[in-house]
Amino acid sequence: MALSKLFRKPSRKEYLYIVLVAAAYLSALLFVYINGLSFSALFRYGLLQPPGITGEEARFAAIETPLSWNIPLVLAFIYLKGSAVLVELFQYWVIGMFLAGILVAFVPWEEVKRKMGFGGLKASLLAATAGAVIPICSCGIVPVLAGMVKAGIPLGPTMAFLIAAPMLNIPAVFITATVLGVPLAIGRILGTFFIALTVGMVISSMQQRQRFLRRFIKTGITPALPPELQQLAFRVAMKLSGNPSRKTTEELAPGEEEELMRLGEAGVLDRDEEGRWFLPPAAAAAHVGGTAACFVLPEGSGQETFREKAIKALQTGWDFFLQLNYYLLLAVLIAGAIKVLIPTEVVVNLVGGQRLDSVLLASLVAVLAYVCTYVEVPTALALVHKGMGAGATLAYLLGGPGLSLPAIVMLSAVFRKKIIVLYVAVSFIGCVLAGVLFNLFRGGII
Repeated sequence: MALSKLFRKPSRKEYLYIVLVAAAYLSALLFVYINGLSFSALFRYGLLQPPGITGEEARFAAIETPLSWNIPLVLAFIYLKGSAVLVELFQYWVIGMFLAGILVAFVPWEEVKRKMGFGGLKASLLAATAGAVIPICSCGIVPVLAGMVKAGIPLGPTMAFLIAAPMLNIPAVFITATVLGVPLAIGRILGTFFIALTVGMVISSMQQRQRFLRRFIKTGITPALPPELQQLAFRVAMKLSGNPSRKTTEELAPGEEEELMRLGEAGVLDRDEEGRWFLPPAAAAAHVGGTAACFVLPEGSGQETFREKAIKALQTGWDFFLQLNYYLLLAVLIAGAIKVLIPTEVVVNLVGGQRLDSVLLASLVAVLAYVCTYVEVPTALALVHKGMGAGATLAYLLGGPGLSLPAIVMLSAVFRKKIIVLYVAVSFIGCVLAGVLFNLFRGGII
């Protein structure tokens, strides 16, 4: 089968973003080659770094950024440093796309919904524990999150996984314990689980009250439905593609309200305050000429072969890649701006020292300073050497990997504003609270 038939053709905008991603990626490689910088630092940490730097400094040392009123020069370095971040993230980005496709194609949506419902404490705890053993940063995990949602995993456990994966994983805990001490490593574990479970439980409760998936997420790929729901989805999509585009249960599918609710949980349908069903924008956009797109067409018995599932996984990964490139570009450009305008040295001088030894300030800096997983520990060590206290250090360790502005931008590719606001608010409060409690238990001394 030809690739052109296997994968959908990108739209004009999607082509543009592919070209821009490729241009940024190649720009970073070319800059490193011309200037004799370290390719290892580029691929491992997303840094423009001179060769020969070793030890913990290799995780955050970078070439000097020319801060001046020469706006074109500053913009050029924002682009270059953002491109360097892109090189680091892109490998995880692509892997995330394939993992997302595998989740959608191989995980039975109906079975997941039957076993997990809308989530809860047990499901969120399991998801947070799974996230704790997967070493991936919050930007690289976004495609995986999209795949989890489309596979039917409830939003609460999905968000618990999102929080635990960048904030807490085995290598990060080991580095924290060896570099900063066992008490901070234990504080990091407890703080992460507190934040993850709190967010997971709140969102599970929200989803239980509002069962319609499209009220929480943006992405437009619908999960694999069982044959009877595929057939119902096709019928209702044909009816709703006409005029009027909203219908009551009796007009749409008499006696099948619960089945329509299940389509709402899958993201195929939504319902207004008057009880009329309609196609949400992401689903309606997939209709051409009044006929339903393939994602709601019946697919036979549902007993696909491994080859068919593998092809679907690749197609789904490709769709995610096309949909999310815009957010990837925006995130890395923001990361580049942060690295240029708020370099590590500024962060150290701002938060370091007893005069500004504040848990709240450390949490704010964690949001504003782009810190990818594993880099937060050596940066925190530099802050400790400048005099930052124990609680502020813990707040920085928790907030740095998961709460940065680029990470928040990336998450907005999948989740709607109310989920993002909840995630940021609870995570930020959790970071501050963890830092304050750690100070109380440790007397403010590491």
